[in-house]
Amino acid sequence: MMRVLRPAFIAGSLLLLSHSALAVDLNIQPGDWEFTNVTRILGNTAFPEHTTTNRQCITADDVARGPEFMDLSEHCDLSNLQVTADTMRYDMTCRENGMEVQMTADMRFQGDRLSGQVNAELEGPMGTMPMQTDITARRMGECP
Repeated sequence: MMRVLRPAFIAGSLLLLSHSALAVDLNIQPGDWEFTNVTRILGNTAFPEHTTTNRQCITADDVARGPEFMDLSEHCDLSNLQVTADTMRYDMTCRENGMEVQMTADMRFQGDRLSGQVNAELEGPMGTMPMQTDITARRMGECP
C-alpha cells in the first residue's frame, strides 16, 4: 500500500503544522505519545483489520517549529484544514505510483489523549478501495 497512508504520522505531523500555521494553542501536552491505529478495508472484499502501535516523542520545540518539523510526502496536497484548540479536520489527496488516495480526517484533542478517524478512498488498478482508520493516542510520560 502507499507509503503516504500512515495515519498516526499524518495526524501527529498535522498537530504540529496546525499549531504554527494557524496560531491555535492545541490541547496537546508535549511528551512521549503512543499511537494506535486500527485500519479496516470497507466494502464487499473481506480483509482482516490491521492494528499498528507506535511511539512518537512530541517536544515543545517540535510544536514551536511547526511546518519545518512536518515530513509530509511531496505527493500529498492538504486542504480544508479547520483547527480549534480541541479539534482538527482536514482533507488530503495523495498521488503516487499510479494510485490516488483521498482522505478526510477528524481529530479530537484532550490534553494527554487524542482520538480521531481517517476515512480514505484508494483509487488503483483494482478500482476503489474504501478504508477507515480509527486513531487513539495517549501521552505516556516525558520523552525518553
